[in-house]
Amino acid sequence: MESRGSYPLKIQNLGWKYGDRQILKDINLTIKKGCFYSIIGPNGSGKTTLLRNIAKSLEPTPKSVFVDSIDVTKLSRRNMAKRLSVVPQNTNIEFEFTVTDIVLMGRSPYIGRFQGESSQDLEIAERAMRSTNTWHLRDKPITQISGGERQRVIVARALAQDTHIMLLDEPVSQLDIHHQIELMETIQALIKDRNITVVSVMHDLNLAAQYSDYIILMNEGKVVCQGTPHEVITEENIKRVYKLDSYIMNNPVTGKPYIMHVRKSS
Repeated sequence: MESRGSYPLKIQNLGWKYGDRQILKDINLTIKKGCFYSIIGPNGSGKTTLLRNIAKSLEPTPKSVFVDSIDVTKLSRRNMAKRLSVVPQNTNIEFEFTVTDIVLMGRSPYIGRFQGESSQDLEIAERAMRSTNTWHLRDKPITQISGGERQRVIVARALAQDTHIMLLDEPVSQLDIHHQIELMETIQALIKDRNITVVSVMHDLNLAAQYSDYIILMNEGKVVCQGTPHEVITEENIKRVYKLDSYIMNNPVTGKPYIMHVRKSS
C-alpha cells in the first residue's frame, strides 16, 4: 500500500472561472512522487490556468488542490514556496543581476527579514548551479547570457528553493532544438537524482512523449484522458482533440510514441 507521501499533489473537483467564463471544469488528478508529468492540449484548453491554480498564483477553490495532503488555500505563501517551485514561461529579466543573485532568490522562503544569505544558502545555490551546468556562469549578468542558459538558471533558482515539487510552464517553447533537449535531459536527471516531482505544460507533443512518465491531455477546460505516453498519444486522441490525422510509430531508441505525418482532419 502506497503512503500519503507517494502522492505529493492531488486535485479534486477543481473548477475555475474568469468572470462568467468557466475555464476549468471538474479536474481530478493524482500525481505520483518522483515522476515527470506533461500537460498537453490545444491553445486555450486550460493548461496554464491549471498550473497556476496548483501554484496558487491563481486562487483555487477551497478543498480542490492539495500539496502533501494540505489544502493549498490553508498554506501561507512562504510555506507554499518551501514545498513547490515554479519555472515560468517568460524568463526575461531586465535588471543586471548576476546568475548567482538570481539563483539565491530561490532561498528567500528560508531567509528572515533583514537577514542575509548563510553559508548553507550559498552551498545550496552552488549545488543547484552545478546540477544545471550553470556554475561557470555564476558571475555573469543574467542579461548577458543566452536564452538556453537563462532557462537553466531559472531551473537552478527553482532547485535552490529546495522543494520536492516543481512546476514548469512551457519551459522549452522559446529554445532551439539543441537547448530543448539539453534542458529536458537536465530535468529528467534531476528527477532521478533528487526524486522530485515535475509537472510541466508542454507544447511539443513529441518532446512530451519522449520525456514524460505520464501525460495529461486537456481540451476545453477538461481532462480528456491521462496515463502513460502510449496510453495518451494515440491517433484517435490526436484526431479527437487536435482535429489532426496522424501516424504514430515507436521511437526506435526510446520505445516511446513518435508522431509523424500530421495533417488537418477533413
